[in-house]
Formats: sequence, structure tokens, C-alpha cells
Amino acid sequence: MNLYEETYRLTKQIPKGMVSTYGEIAKALGDIIASRAVGRMLNENPYEDVPCYRVIYSDGGVGGYAHGIEKKVEMLKRDGIEIINKKIDLKKYLFKDFKTSYPLKKLREEQEKLKEKLTLEDNFDLKTIAGMDVSYGKYAYGAYIEFDGSRIIKKKVVKAEIEFPYIPTYFAFRELPILQKLIKGEKPSIAMIDGNGLLHPRFFGLASHFGVLNELPTIGIAKKLLIGNIKQNDIFIGNKKVGRKINKIYVSPGNKISVATACKITKNYMKYTIPEPIRQAHILANEERRKNEG
Repeated sequence: MNLYEETYRLTKQIPKGMVSTYGEIAKALGDIIASRAVGRMLNENPYEDVPCYRVIYSDGGVGGYAHGIEKKVEMLKRDGIEIINKKIDLKKYLFKDFKTSYPLKKLREEQEKLKEKLTLEDNFDLKTIAGMDVSYGKYAYGAYIEFDGSRIIKKKVVKAEIEFPYIPTYFAFRELPILQKLIKGEKPSIAMIDGNGLLHPRFFGLASHFGVLNELPTIGIAKKLLIGNIKQNDIFIGNKKVGRKINKIYVSPGNKISVATACKITKNYMKYTIPEPIRQAHILANEERRKNEG
């Protein structure tokens, strides 16, 4: 799904003489949590017919994401909107009657259905392990590194258009198109993913989603704690144990693997702070980005 295009389509619905907010567009996309991402997407808008200047802050403040604030005020006044102290009366000018299919809501529903296929029982014969990571510039650059024990036996890179911004809890939909290109034709015993597995508000992060789609055992490796409480390095969401903190990373099972086994395998690859499959994939993805974009 190209969420940029969905956002621009919604923004074009705001009529002359009215404004909307980043939050209202996020709600029309299907989740208020996307408000900040809406601002970033509008700031990157390449189309002349998308009236980004008609999108303002939820307190009525004009702001200046896609245009300088003075230019934005001028354009809004030209639309016939009254602005006092760089603020707009939303009771008078707010537009929120978007025609929308609520795409983010649909994506959540898609994950809930896929989650029914998730298993956390060890189901693999460990021969090789792959690390996968993505680096972002103008394009997305994905890297795949496959290990046989401690020996690297394969490297692979792909390049793709960026069609989905970073939105908390929707990380899978940003990275899956690139990871799917990387895994094509590959059959590692386990894939280690730079992202969460069970450690996710819907208990279905990137590593889980990717694992279920490909019927592959996966381990999620995160550098920041998205959710949960840590007790003696074990990570819980409510009363459910979903992973473990190992040094400075947060490990959670993705699919076809238990918490204990995911942590044991990760520890075996902890040469540095980040397990080697992820570290090497991270290095390769960044090298590819720099080679293409400087």
C-alpha cells in the first residue's frame, strides 16, 4: 500500500475556504497515531494540486510544515480564511468529512487475521541463519546476510521505492515490501529481523508478520523498547512474557520459535552489541545506500 498517495488523495478533498488538521487526516487514514507521519508526508508532497497549506495543527495554529509559515498564512487568507495571531477558528473552518476507506484500519484487521497462524513452538532444523535490515535515503535499501555457523555464505541487496512512512506499531507495512524482495528464492533455517516480533501492542510485529507470511522461523531484534515492562531482563506485556533484554537490545520470538530459544540463538551471535546477522546486514544496507546516494 502506498500511504503517501492515500494521504495526498485525502488532502485534495479539503475544499477552498476550509482547513483540516494533521490529526483529522490521520483519523481518516484509520489511526490518530499517524498524525506526525501525515506532517512528514505532506512536507514531501511532490504534487502541485495537493493543497498541503490547508492542513494545520489541532489547536488551530497554522504551522509551516510544507510551506514557510508566512507563505502559508498568505495562501490561507487568499482562500478567504480569517487568521488571528496565526491561528484559525476550527469551529468555523474545520473540514473532516473525508471520503475514505480507512486504510490503516484495514491493515490492522489484516494483521489480526494473520496472527491466527502464528506459533511460538520451536519448529526448525538449524543449519543457516539470515540477518535482514533496511536503510533509508531517497530509496529503501534492503540487505540479506546468510550465515552457516559463524561463516557468511551469502550476501544480497535490493533497492525499492518508499511507499509507507514510519508510524509506530505499523513498522511491518513500511519494511515488508523490501523484505519480501530479499527473501525471494532464499531458504534460511531462521531469519533474524531488525524489528519486533511478539513484543508489539498487537503481539504481531514485523518479525512475526514476515515469519507468518513466509512460513519461516523468525527472531525480532529491536534497539528500543516499544512497549512492555522489564522484570529481571524478561519483558512482559501485562502478564504475558514476550521477550528478553540482552545487553542493549530487546529480543522477541517472531514465528515458529519460543522466547527461550530465540534468546539462546541470539546470544550465540552476540560478538558485539548487536547480533552478527543483524549487524552485518545493517552494514551492508548502509553501504548500498551510500554507494547509490552518497
